[in-house]
Amino acid sequence: MSLVSKNRNNKVMLFIDLRNVVKSVETVESVYFKLDFYTLARQLTGQRELVAAYVFDTRKPYGDDDPSKKFHDKLRYNGFRVIARESYDPNRKEQKEVDVAMACELVVHALRDHYDVAIVVSGDRDFIPAIQHVQAAGKRVEVAAFSNSIGGELIRTADEFHELGHMPLLSMNNLSEASFDMPADAEGA
Repeated sequence: MSLVSKNRNNKVMLFIDLRNVVKSVETVESVYFKLDFYTLARQLTGQRELVAAYVFDTRKPYGDDDPSKKFHDKLRYNGFRVIARESYDPNRKEQKEVDVAMACELVVHALRDHYDVAIVVSGDRDFIPAIQHVQAAGKRVEVAAFSNSIGGELIRTADEFHELGHMPLLSMNNLSEASFDMPADAEGA
């Protein structure tokens, strides 16, 4: 008889900081790299049960022409739960409330025992306190990010780190031929 349940780490929830991940994907010379979010979710989950995959982003207020809407709809069609806050500051070119919304969901789902493992897809160290609370609740937290967008403290805080640059998640397009699904302002936000 095993002391630790074999299925202890079976239920997984993904929490993706969309703009943080997208701005980490680089353009090299005239090649645009496009991230495949569906493949990202499948590879990070592996053989475990994916309970839910959340994507956090900003959007323009309802009624405004929002370039992110089509991309958010595509993510929803692929099974992601998109939490889009009306909080983008175009003057400062930054989003507000998104990290807090993601941290709240991360902690609330842990306390409600909705998952065994949370996978935080972001290199933003602002998530360290939320990760520590989730770990204190007895959950594992894995962090996935590109090496150009994460610091050592976040890597050390995680129970496991996944280097996204080592996974086949990117497709390449020539900039002149690329059809951008992400709005242009999303990449700089």
